[in-house]
Amino acid sequence: MVPGEVIAGDVKIKLSGPCTGAESYTLGLRYKEKVFWKLRREDAPIPKMPKRTYNLTVSNSDLFRVRPFQNFKSPDYNEAEWKAYESSVQNKDLWSIHEEERIAFEIKSPLVTDPLSTNFTTQFGVLIPNTNYPPALDCRGGFMPNGGANDMTSSESIYEYFVEIGFSNGTTSEIPAGMTAFTPLHLLTESNAPSVNVSLPPQPARSHFNMKPSVDRLWSNYTVELSFPEGAHVYQNSFVNFTAIVHRTGYTNQTDIPVELCAFSASDVKWHSEELQNRPWPFPPFIGALVPSIVPAQHSGVYQLATPYPVFSPCREIKFAATPAPLTHESHVFSASSEPLSLSLYVGHNAVPDFSMYYQKLGHRMDLNLHVVPDPSEPWDNEFEKIHWEKQIADPDEFDWVPWMPPTQTRRRFLSGKANVLSVIATQKQGPVRSTPVHYLSDKARQPVFVDSSDIADLRLMLPEERDLIAPLTQPSVNVFAKGEEIPRRYFTSGDTRYPIYVGDTWVKKVLPMVAEGQRERDTLDHLLVVQ
Repeated sequence: MVPGEVIAGDVKIKLSGPCTGAESYTLGLRYKEKVFWKLRREDAPIPKMPKRTYNLTVSNSDLFRVRPFQNFKSPDYNEAEWKAYESSVQNKDLWSIHEEERIAFEIKSPLVTDPLSTNFTTQFGVLIPNTNYPPALDCRGGFMPNGGANDMTSSESIYEYFVEIGFSNGTTSEIPAGMTAFTPLHLLTESNAPSVNVSLPPQPARSHFNMKPSVDRLWSNYTVELSFPEGAHVYQNSFVNFTAIVHRTGYTNQTDIPVELCAFSASDVKWHSEELQNRPWPFPPFIGALVPSIVPAQHSGVYQLATPYPVFSPCREIKFAATPAPLTHESHVFSASSEPLSLSLYVGHNAVPDFSMYYQKLGHRMDLNLHVVPDPSEPWDNEFEKIHWEKQIADPDEFDWVPWMPPTQTRRRFLSGKANVLSVIATQKQGPVRSTPVHYLSDKARQPVFVDSSDIADLRLMLPEERDLIAPLTQPSVNVFAKGEEIPRRYFTSGDTRYPIYVGDTWVKKVLPMVAEGQRERDTLDHLLVVQ
């Protein structure tokens, strides 16, 4: 669905099994979104996790061991400490748990069939007002952490079709009929090409097997200066070009040097609820837009297979000036910069367009990874990594006597940073200039309405302003789930990424043969290919 359109659809009803007494069928469409969180109370911090070390040596002569993990416990294992820790984590009174749902609209239309049949197909139409609703998100897959001792948050949203079947005994049954999508309209405006400096601080050292990380106060400071000559607006399934300059400030007697810069795009979420703000989320969720596997090429009438992974390198080698020779033995602070690097960042066909929803703001960011060859005097992150590296660079004389090859790369350190500078726009078919759509959270927002399929042609001839008046104003509702009933996932629980079925894929599958055979006029096909 898109703002200001009238789309056509088909619905197939087929009752199988003992479904006697069916008297009526009603087609429905709703958009709903929800948020869930489990947050530890600030006045009840979780106790420190008890010490956990392992003895990885398992006796080869233990032929009758039935508890394979028992031998992994070290002598430092304290059962009482672990019970106290688990009791604190599992105490629900020490957590804030909340689940809330907002239904933006729910519309219904009776399906007329005479005589009443248990297996039929009928047509329908949907008039979409000039109101921007959120982009549909594909929540069928993705990783959902189990929480444990960590704070947890999640959100879901869905545009879902359903059919209500009324029976002669007065009961009704709601049957899911697939989910659909919405593509918000974004009108581009003139904007200055943004420029931003991104700091890449040293990464917190990782600890392996309770080894203490090393600290080096002589590390150089790195920043990356980004500029976007053509602007930072980018369409789905396309590239944005930018220039990067790497700046290094550090002591002259340190020989660390940046050798490669890589850039990637990632989704970014900002929560509107005060409870979720200013809290660290170590694993930002992967969010993908719900899009068909066949998408329109940008600014053309050609429809093509989406290209999920184009062949290109997101990295560039850095040409960096060395420290002046007279200063290499002095402990002075020296600043140097790389030559400008020209990079292209790919944004996938299922990248989520920027949009402010009821519970969250969807955005995009650029992740930068800088590869640095460290100074030989720099300590290792920890002893484990040092030992692992030293094993690889054993005496060259020994490589004739071991099956592995000598390492071909020098030691590297990795720095990372983030820039919230990108603005992703949904792929849109070029057409007549429209007025700016109303945001769905506005008091003037209107909701879709079912129309008779025979009226679609006439409705498309009406002025958009006249057609908009047919759609009623929205009447959203909000529901807070009762204590003890909160669950992280409610709309997508099957674990099967095929369900709910995305009706946009089935519709495109049905319409594309018409395109190939040229059975319809171009304008009619354009309307048919407004994916539902």
